[in-house]
Amino acid sequence: MLKSFYSFIRRFSLPTIVVLFLIYCFSDKALWTDFHGYLRSLQVPIRRALLAIMIFLAISYVLHWLRDAFLWRLFKHVHLNKTTENSANTVLGYISILVAGLIALSVLGVNLKSLGLLVSALSVGLGFGLQHIVNNFISGILILFERPFRIGDWIVVNDKEGIVRKINIRSTELETFDKALIIIPNADIISGELTNWTLTDSQGRLTISVGVGYDSDLEKVLQLAVTATKDDERILTDPPASAIVTSFDDSSIGIQLRCYIKDVMQRSVIKSDLMMRLQKIFNENGIEIPFPQRVVQVLKDK
Repeated sequence: MLKSFYSFIRRFSLPTIVVLFLIYCFSDKALWTDFHGYLRSLQVPIRRALLAIMIFLAISYVLHWLRDAFLWRLFKHVHLNKTTENSANTVLGYISILVAGLIALSVLGVNLKSLGLLVSALSVGLGFGLQHIVNNFISGILILFERPFRIGDWIVVNDKEGIVRKINIRSTELETFDKALIIIPNADIISGELTNWTLTDSQGRLTISVGVGYDSDLEKVLQLAVTATKDDERILTDPPASAIVTSFDDSSIGIQLRCYIKDVMQRSVIKSDLMMRLQKIFNENGIEIPFPQRVVQVLKDK
C-alpha cells in the first residue's frame, strides 16, 4: 500500500507543481505584469524565440505525460507484447517531438509551406550524403512494425549470433554468448539473412553426428543412439527422437541423432550431455568410434 502511494506521489507530483505554479503566475497580476513587461522589453526576434522554446517544451512535456498516463492502459486492454509496446512508445515519442517542433516553428514565424518546399529541395542533396542514415532509419521503422525478432530472442544475422537486448530506430544491440555487445545497423538486418531461433516458441531441433566402425551392427547402433535421449526432461517425446545412417566415410559410417528440445537456449549444454552419454553407451556395448589412421611404409634402399 505504501509503495503504491509513493509511486502515485512520485508520478503526479511534478505535474501538480507545474500546474500550481502556472495558476499562481496568472493569478498574481503584479507578477504577470512584470513578466509581460520584461518580455516586451526584449527585441521581437528574441521574444519570439523564447516563446517558441517555451511552447516547444510545454507541448513536448504535455504529450509525453499523456503518452505515459494513458498509453499503458490501452496496451493493457489490447494485450500487446513488450516489443510492440516499446515500438509504439518510440514512434509516438518521435511524433510528439515533430508536432511540438512544427508548432514552435510556426510561432517563430516560419512559413511551414516554404519549409516543406525547402525540405523537399534539401532532401535530394542530403539523400546522397545521408543515404546510409536514412536507410537505417527506415529499416528501423520496418523492424519495429514487422517484428521479425523481439527483445530476448536468439538470432543469427549473417555471421553474428546472440541475444537481442535493445531495438533502436537506427541500430539493434546484440549480446553475444561471450557477453560482448554488437551494434548492428538495421539496414544490414533487413537486407541480410536473419535466423530467429525463438520467434514463435523456444523449442528447436538438435542434431548430433558421430561415426562408428564398419564392423558395427547398424540397427543396434541406431537403437542405442535413441536410448541416449531417454529419461531427459529437457528433450521432447513428441516428436520422438530418431537416428539415421547418413554417410559412408573413409574410416567410419556416419550416424546422425535427431531430437527436439524444450528450450533452444540450452542447446549447447544438452548437446554436450548427449555426446558424453553416447560415448558411454557405445563403450559399454562395444561400439567403436574410429578415428582416421594412416599406414606409413618405409622402403629400404637396395
